[in-house]
Amino acid sequence: MNDNQVLGKLGFGGKSLLITGGDTGIGAATSKLAAQRGARIMIASLNEETMKNTSGEIIAAGGECQWIKCDIRDKVQVQKAVQATVEAYGTLDLAFNNAGIAHGPTKTHEVDEDLWQRVVDVNITGTFYCCQAEIQQFLKQGNGGNIVVTGSMAGVAGVGRMIPYATSKHANAGMVKSLAVEYGSHNIRVNFLGPGATDTGMMEQAIKDVMEFRKANPDDKMLSKIQGPLNRNQTPEEQAEVACFLLSDASSGMTGATVIVDCGATSY
Repeated sequence: MNDNQVLGKLGFGGKSLLITGGDTGIGAATSKLAAQRGARIMIASLNEETMKNTSGEIIAAGGECQWIKCDIRDKVQVQKAVQATVEAYGTLDLAFNNAGIAHGPTKTHEVDEDLWQRVVDVNITGTFYCCQAEIQQFLKQGNGGNIVVTGSMAGVAGVGRMIPYATSKHANAGMVKSLAVEYGSHNIRVNFLGPGATDTGMMEQAIKDVMEFRKANPDDKMLSKIQGPLNRNQTPEEQAEVACFLLSDASSGMTGATVIVDCGATSY
């Protein structure tokens, strides 16, 4: 019995997968897991060193992986990343639009215009550019496709002191639902993965930012229940399992879905 028979619909059977931000954190964990399950990976990110490291690990483990430097804020670079995937593997089958940025706590009435614009440019406009270019390729190929967008639990819940980030993730959720409605008749599925507090480099920085904010604002007592009833953070590997499920044929009945993986934090 081969791996594809064991995995069933969870296996990728040589399908090509473009992953933005696929070199670190949730993206890297998903790149590795999807490659183990038979996907041919194209990583698109900004850091050449981390892309080389992650792709090297995948190749050393027997998987297929290439990478391309890409700033998702640049529409042309996004289009080149899609084209590079097609040139490398002959087709674009799957896309995991995972690249995004966060920021430290900031009082809404003090939000800096540059911070607001930076978050919008990456998390909203950049994600839109990715979805648009991928859908264009799916339509050109004519055999459907599957996109997963990394949102956040902040895409379904209010997060004080994080207005730019939460707004951008709510926008991602709306984008996913709208794309699902518009392109479902073309057999193109689009779903939203909403991680909670996950042990990544971004989370490490977030903790530092929160601690600095609390030192500077000792009277700010806003409560946080981000770890949820399981009382722990998630791991990148836990997020990757759900991402790969959504990217696989095992989720064939799902589109426009908002899937939250947050140890129950949004249950409160």
